[in-house]
Parts: sequence; structure tokens; C-alpha cells
Amino acid sequence: MITQNFIKEYVEKSLKENWNRPALSDYLGSTYTYSDIAKKIVFLQELYKVWGLAPGDKVALIGRNSSNWAIAYLSVVSYGAVIVPILPDFAPADIHHIVNHSDSVLMFSSDNIWENIDDSSMNNVRAFFSLTDFRVLAHQDQHAAKKTEEIKSAEKEMFSSLLSTELNFPEISNDNLGVISYTSGTTGFSKGVMLPLNSLAANMLFGHTNIPLKPGDKIVSFLPLAHAYGCAFEFLWPFSVGCHINFLTKTPAPKLILQAFEHIKPRLVLTVPLIIEKIYKKQILPTLNKRPMKMLLSVPLLDKKIFQQVNKKLTDVFGGNFIEIIIGGAPLNAEVEEFLKK
Repeated sequence: MITQNFIKEYVEKSLKENWNRPALSDYLGSTYTYSDIAKKIVFLQELYKVWGLAPGDKVALIGRNSSNWAIAYLSVVSYGAVIVPILPDFAPADIHHIVNHSDSVLMFSSDNIWENIDDSSMNNVRAFFSLTDFRVLAHQDQHAAKKTEEIKSAEKEMFSSLLSTELNFPEISNDNLGVISYTSGTTGFSKGVMLPLNSLAANMLFGHTNIPLKPGDKIVSFLPLAHAYGCAFEFLWPFSVGCHINFLTKTPAPKLILQAFEHIKPRLVLTVPLIIEKIYKKQILPTLNKRPMKMLLSVPLLDKKIFQQVNKKLTDVFGGNFIEIIIGGAPLNAEVEEFLKK
């Protein structure tokens, strides 16, 4: 059992200690400070009260990586409810099944995904919210919808003066269920994995113990936040440190990822084998396969000099400011792994 309380130690404490630092950015878009995030969380939690959300209730969340996705996630778990992240590439039938199977009573959705969702097939959901601006997309309670609009209209007046000393989330045990993570699955519908807050706290403790990030360090988040790996180590853990997390809000093509790395210069790079293998095959292998290069690589000592130059180029490609690159999720292609070792 992890002694550090996930909500108090890793969410609330970070918000208070990094109040004026940049926290979340949508790449080439808006930036929120930690104080902005705190105010948005308190605002959303007021809406949850209006819609009768109780601790332990489930809230579905679907959309590509974005600041508002992260804000919605934090607002739910720090309220004591259970977040149900859904991969944005799932088909509508899978989305409907997951929302119903998880017993979700509220749902956040990006606007482009909402266009293909049939809200009438999810009768337990009291309200659907847009991840663009948290407006109500559909609902089952006219009174609650009207109250929501009143709070939204008064949001700036009600929450802009919030002080860090006033932020006080409820004491929520790490034993409590925090996340239901639905895998893509190989047969039938997705299977839900139930994660207590203790699992999230364990990942935070691992990060703090093993990887030396510090407040203000920059991170590029492009792995799907609905996956436990990307959510834990590109979002929750650096957030708990006080880092500035930059979300790629579009499909993370290698060209866009490398552009963001060069621009942001992240201190930590998390990736999966597919991305590294694409960079190797498209940007490095064509040069290595040229006849003059093959001849040079066959010369002892000279090959080491060439690999040093390749190392420098790769370092520059990833922004040149990182302390570590972590590749996870699956084994690397054997050829690529051998090249990286050289």
C-alpha cells in the first residue's frame, strides 16, 4: 500500500505549490497555469453537484489529448468519482457499449466524436458535456441544464478569485476505485480494467523515485491519454512534479511529433517502438544504405565516429534537451534496437 495519498499529495499539493507556473498547453494553442486548472476543476465540480454526481459514480471521457481532457480527468477523480477514459478511435458501437457497461452517468466528448454518437442508446447518462468548452450537448434534466448555464455564465465571477490556500479536495482513500480502463481487446467488446487510486499513486512514486524531473520542465504528450502508460507518465506524473505538459491535439504523425520536439525541447521523451522504427526507416536507414556510407561503416574506428554523428543528429531531432528517452509498450524491432545500441 502506497502511503502517499494520490489526490492530496500528487494533485492538490502540486496545484498549490506550482500555482503560477504553466501547467497544460494545447500545442500551438492555449496555455493554462496550475491556478487556471484549479479554478476549472472547482467549476466542474460545482456542475457535478448540480447533476447529482456522487462519489463512486462513473464519468466517461472520450477525445484526443488536450488540456480540457486532462482537466476533466482531474476534476472527476479529485471529486471522488471514477473516470472511464475511452480511446478516441473506437467505433460508435464500442463507445455506446463501454458507457453502458461502465454504468457512466455523465460523459465528456470531443465535438467531432459527438457527431457520431447516439445519446439515446445510453439511457443512464444524465448529461453529455463538450470537451471544447464544457457546454451541455444533451441532457435528461431541464432544471439541471438551466442551473448549469447559470453557473457557466457566472464562472469568472465565482471562481477567478480562488486562492491556493482555499483549495481543499476531500480525503479520498487510495483504496477507492479511480479509473476503469477499457482495452482495445482482440475479440468481442472491450474489457474494463478496474484501477484503484493506489495504482496511480504507485506510478507517481516510481516516477519521483527514478526519473529526475523538476518543476517547469517541459513534456510533449502524444501517447493516447486513454492508455494507462501515456496517462501516467506523460500527464499525471509530470503534473504532480509541476511540469509544463504540451498536448498534441491531432493524430500524432511522426512529422508532427518531431516538429513539436524541436519546438518545445522536452526534458523527457516517452515513446513507443512504432514511432522510433518509423524515424529509423524514413530518416536514418536511407542514408546508411548508400554505398559510400556502407564503405565508411566497414572501417574500424571510423564507424564509431559516424555513429557519434548520428547520435548527435538523433539527439537534435528529439529536441536536444532531454534527460532520458523511454520506449515502452512493446519490444523494439531487433535491427533498430541493435542500431540504437551502436
